[in-house]
Amino acid sequence: MAKAKKVGGGKCSAGARSQFMPTRVSNLDKAIDKRGLERGSAILLSGDTGTGKSLFALQSAYNAALKGEKVAYFSLEEEPQDIKRRVLNSFGWDLGALEKKGVLAIQKVSPNDMARSIEGRLKERGIEQVIEGLEKVRLEAREITMPFRPDMVVIDPVSALMPSFSDHAKYRTYLGILFDSLRNYGSVNLMISEAKPEAYSRAGVEEYLADGVISFHSVKKNGGRAHALEIVKLRFSGHTKKLIPFDIGKKGIRISLR
Repeated sequence: MAKAKKVGGGKCSAGARSQFMPTRVSNLDKAIDKRGLERGSAILLSGDTGTGKSLFALQSAYNAALKGEKVAYFSLEEEPQDIKRRVLNSFGWDLGALEKKGVLAIQKVSPNDMARSIEGRLKERGIEQVIEGLEKVRLEAREITMPFRPDMVVIDPVSALMPSFSDHAKYRTYLGILFDSLRNYGSVNLMISEAKPEAYSRAGVEEYLADGVISFHSVKKNGGRAHALEIVKLRFSGHTKKLIPFDIGKKGIRISLR
C-alpha cells in the first residue's frame, strides 16, 4: 500500500473529521448505534453473486463523494468504464463527474500482479520473514497507489486476491497487513467478499481480520427475489441483530427498517 500523494481528504482536516462516517445507504445508519462506520475500520461486505454488496459499496461511495468526502475505489475484476456506465444507466449516478471534481478515483488493479510482486519478495527472503517482506512490499507502490488521502476506500472484491497466492498463510498475512495499512489512513474501508450462502468468505479468514461484517442475502420468493442484509458484527458500535430487508430500485438500495 503506497503512501498518499497528497494529504487532506474530505471537507475538513483529519483532526476535525468526525470519528464516524455515515454509510449514506438509504436509512441503514439508523440500525447502527453510532449512526455510521468508524474511521480506520475495515468492513467486510460478504455475499453470493447478485446479493447487492457491490451496489451497496458503490452507493455509499457515490453519496460520500457528493458530500465532498474523498473516495478511492479499487476494482480487481471489472473495468472502471464499465462500472461508471452501469451505474449511470441504472441509477443516474455520474461517477465520471465526481472524478473530474477530484473527490473520487476508480482504478483497476491486477490481483495476479499484486501476488507475483509479493511472492517474489517472499521467495528471496524466505517464508520465515513473511511479515517483514510484506511490510516492505506494501510501501513500494507496486500494488495500490493511493491517489489522495481518502475518507473511504473500496476494494472490489478482496476475495479475488486469494487464488493468486500459493497458500492461505501468505494470503492471510497479506490481508492483515493490507487492512492495517488502510486503517492508518483513518478511512472507512469497505472490502467486498464473494462468498457462498452460510459463509462470509472463500478462505474463511477475512471475517476474523475485519472490524465489521455485513452479510448480504438473496432468496427466491414469489417468482422473484427478496434481498436482505445482516450486520453480523461491528467492533465499534452496537447495532440491530435482525435481518434487514431491502429492495433495489431506480435510486439504488432502499432499506426497510422495522
